[in-house]
Amino acid sequence: MKISIFTIGTQGDVRPFAAFGRYLQAQGHGVTIVTSDRHRPLIDEAGLGHVAIESDFAELMAREHALMDTGNQWKVGREMGRSMAEWMPRWAEQGMDATQGADLVLGSGSGTVLGGAVAEKRGIGFVQAQFMPLTPSRHIPPLWPLPRRPLPGIANLTLSHALRLMTWRLFAKPSQGIRLALDLPPLPWRGPWYSREYRSRPRPVLYAFSRHLQPHPADWPRERATVAGFWFFDQAQSWTPPAVLSAFLEAGPPPIYIGFGSMLTGRTTSLTQLVLDAVSISGRRAIVATGWGGLQPPEIGRRDNILFIDNAPHDWLFPRVSLAVHHGGAGTVAAATRAGLPQVVVPFVADQFFWAWRLKSLGLNPMLLDRTAMTADNLATAIRQADRDGARTIAQAYGKLIRSENGMARALRALKSWKMLPL
Repeated sequence: MKISIFTIGTQGDVRPFAAFGRYLQAQGHGVTIVTSDRHRPLIDEAGLGHVAIESDFAELMAREHALMDTGNQWKVGREMGRSMAEWMPRWAEQGMDATQGADLVLGSGSGTVLGGAVAEKRGIGFVQAQFMPLTPSRHIPPLWPLPRRPLPGIANLTLSHALRLMTWRLFAKPSQGIRLALDLPPLPWRGPWYSREYRSRPRPVLYAFSRHLQPHPADWPRERATVAGFWFFDQAQSWTPPAVLSAFLEAGPPPIYIGFGSMLTGRTTSLTQLVLDAVSISGRRAIVATGWGGLQPPEIGRRDNILFIDNAPHDWLFPRVSLAVHHGGAGTVAAATRAGLPQVVVPFVADQFFWAWRLKSLGLNPMLLDRTAMTADNLATAIRQADRDGARTIAQAYGKLIRSENGMARALRALKSWKMLPL
């Protein structure tokens, strides 16, 4: 079968689909990923087809870094909705071009609405694939803002539905615009989940995270929602580390890793200095990954206990470090947990707050840090607490569980059970 995958966002949104697409292709299916042209090198490495779509979240975050720094998730969501409205005029055409001859569409994140609308227009199957729990449940709190203490089940359910409605209103304009461009009927004011058609034939959802970190809630219908497990795009076997990185790793005990991936901030210099001060207070060696530019090497001064790198494959680097300080993206959570690492999560946006909270509840993240108010002392304290023997024992136990899973095989079985792929 020919499968088109819509994923619009950062590299962390694309990597799992590069992995799953390669897995599906090995099963004899043709796979095309529809995303920003920025991610073409990764998709080419996976050996998959690629159709570019007008969307550049790196440019969006660079433009809105001041808003990101406020920590106001609603304002961030509103600006994302406005950007999608700017991209939308081309999306319907690009989406239809990308699905010529397709038999199945997968959609994730901001690509869910577009992928679903295009699949509906073509009359072919559509499956969501998400990296955080979005189906309302009595057993999972609303993703944001997360409560400070456990809530009654009815409160979790009610607040999650309310959050779903509020999120839909932020993105309703571009979503309805896509449907208008495709000559499809508009969705209800409250969103697609409350339409008569959706209730009679709900879309199945693949949740690409581990049941060991977030179990399948009892009130999620198993006939249309599967917690499959993480999807890993491993590069360790094909990647050669620069000599300076190898030398640093060999020069002393395993360092800590600090990196915020594709997250950007308008306070790069002050955040970098905070990180350097926290490392100094903690007395640890550290590898600091600059990523898309959230952290930068200082213009002057070099510290023998700190190495700055652009990036390195997590499956290569994480087994060689002692703990990971990161932003809480689902892919980094997956890689660090699989490596058996204690983690310190400094969330920036969206699902990162959920994963920070979830890892803390499991004993994998020592405390909830507020990036907008965090100090070097706060971060150093979190690093010391994460590095205790008890935390490391817990992390190693979860690492063993994650390594025993095969999330892509489980996802394939779900697609077959839903008759989206042939048995």
